[in-house]
Amino acid sequence: MANAKHYTDLVADLMAQLKVLTDAYDAAMSKKKNAEDTAAACERKLALATRLVNALGAEGERWAASIITTENLIQVVLGDVLLASAFVSYIGPFNMRYRNIIMKEKFAKFFKDNKIPVSENSNPLTILTNEAEMAQW
Repeated sequence: MANAKHYTDLVADLMAQLKVLTDAYDAAMSKKKNAEDTAAACERKLALATRLVNALGAEGERWAASIITTENLIQVVLGDVLLASAFVSYIGPFNMRYRNIIMKEKFAKFFKDNKIPVSENSNPLTILTNEAEMAQW
């Protein structure tokens, strides 16, 4: 019986050690799962952040082009408004033939002589209206 008690105590000790090791294993596996879940969440966030940065990069290029266009328009807005105002005030009532003569021989020369910047191929109608209004005419 002494041997049986000894084996029973040995089994009890081994079972206690097994429980400690099993608990440690379960704790380690739980930490591993938490780490994997955190890594997966970080990968999703990284993928979303990468998509956002790429989208914003393209938007930045569009904004840069828009800034250049706006800067160019600011340089000629004074001349364009002056041209459109002169058109409405002085040559609007004339027919197309006389308008073209006055625009080319008088206004274009005046703007060039006085170094007033205007849009390339400036047209008072495009300054004063838009394509939808012209289509309605």
